[in-house]
Amino acid sequence: MFLTGILKWILGEFLYKWIRGESRTDKNSIHEVTTASTSSSSLSSSLTNQYSYDVFPSFSGHDVRRTFLSHFLEGLKSKDIKTFKDNGIKRSESINSELIRAIRESRIAVVILSKNYASSSWCLNELQMIMECRVSLGQTVMTIFYELEPSDVRKQTGDFGKAFKETCVGKTEKEKQRWREALTQVAVIAGEHSFSWPSEVDMISKIIMDISNELPSSDFHRLVGIETHVENMKSLMCLESDEVKIVVIWGPAGIGKTTIARALYEQVSCYFQLKLYKETLYPELNFENELYAGVLDHRGMKIPDLQEAKFRFKYQRVLLILDDVYPWDLKALGNLIQGLSFGSKVIVTVQNLDTLKDIMINQIYKVSYPSSEEAQQIFSYSAFGQSSPPRGYLEHAVELAKLIAPIPLCLKALGSALRGKNKEEWTMASAKLKTYRDNNDVEKAIRYVYESLSQKHTTLLYMLMDQYRAENLNDVILSLVEMDWDVEKGIQTLADLALISISRERGFIVHSLVANIHYKNLMYKSLPHQHFVKDMCHIY
Repeated sequence: MFLTGILKWILGEFLYKWIRGESRTDKNSIHEVTTASTSSSSLSSSLTNQYSYDVFPSFSGHDVRRTFLSHFLEGLKSKDIKTFKDNGIKRSESINSELIRAIRESRIAVVILSKNYASSSWCLNELQMIMECRVSLGQTVMTIFYELEPSDVRKQTGDFGKAFKETCVGKTEKEKQRWREALTQVAVIAGEHSFSWPSEVDMISKIIMDISNELPSSDFHRLVGIETHVENMKSLMCLESDEVKIVVIWGPAGIGKTTIARALYEQVSCYFQLKLYKETLYPELNFENELYAGVLDHRGMKIPDLQEAKFRFKYQRVLLILDDVYPWDLKALGNLIQGLSFGSKVIVTVQNLDTLKDIMINQIYKVSYPSSEEAQQIFSYSAFGQSSPPRGYLEHAVELAKLIAPIPLCLKALGSALRGKNKEEWTMASAKLKTYRDNNDVEKAIRYVYESLSQKHTTLLYMLMDQYRAENLNDVILSLVEMDWDVEKGIQTLADLALISISRERGFIVHSLVANIHYKNLMYKSLPHQHFVKDMCHIY
């Protein structure tokens, strides 16, 4: 049986937490973090890690909070690197569930080792958790030895060793051994030594550059036509002006509004003091609070004083990019816009302009269809990994591209589905697309890809579409694993086919065009996989 026992627990625990945004770890028990084999943990981490933060800093506040740390955090903020901040967390002997979740949901842990780091059991417990996440989740760990020799950490000698011995008083041998192992492991990770740098500013710049290089790139340069769209949007926004601007990105589903908005945010967010990119996938109970909390970097927390939040907005330059918005949330958006000044900008993506009829819009950017040349490039990148078809496939590629709407999502989905196929299969694809007389050109490509899925891929997609049945999704994935199916590869296949995307903020996202095709299939015929879903959700 493929991956039993411990892996089932890993997937059940972490995936449930990933989907529901909850941590089920006992706050008084740190060592109950799984330390499964490399193969098991790499599978679970790639499936379940939803990163809430880019960086988790571990440090002794006594040594660095008012000096090195303040400059380091400011440098991370200037590069729009999302960093966990422990403001308001009450420290005690054991680290709480909020901190455990923050460590697990950070891409990189930066451990700032200083003279008094080992004087705190909190810091040592934090370090133990970080080193366990390095093994079980593949978390990147970076070290900074601040006015301290690495050998003192590794051997627990010098002033560092004295502080460690004092902290160990009254602790169990098991607890002390875990701390020693964590210190020994972290001490041998190559990092920056403050003694080696004549300037602390230069050292911080180097560390931030290393962190930036470690973070995944959005790789927008490979997206056909994106540079033109972003430059057009910059012009409409009037970035140099102190005027508040509300600009709408308007176009049909699948045209690339979200892609443009993300690329724009990546390029211009550094010019603003407060910023937020928000994907609105479903209605939120307190949209106004969510907006203020998001921009002020208090996500998930209730803003106690909205007037204070509005006051902060009034005197700072704000960038707010909303990827879609529900009609009933417009009043909250309007209230926020009224309080903006100092060259703040608001960008909203919509399919229907009537949605924003009550908002004072300054500019509308209509996303045009790609030219025939651009459409062919989008299709070719997805099908062949290059900007044009290889010899012998040009005629097939041109014919297929003409059969579907020149919508980037459709071109990408169809191209990905045909990647690696022979000419005969391309001819069959063309013939099948011509039989879709009941579907418009936009739907044809999505339907072709959808109908090409295996039963298990269809089941997985079905469950990912249902945002409110997280427990069933958890059960289905566990069942697929036990049936010797590579779930990690299955999820990656759906993403490669452009049927789903993975959002850092929201998890799995199924595009509306894909969902529409799926629900049409459910309406017109009884799919075999419906019984399969019921069977798989019944776990003993």
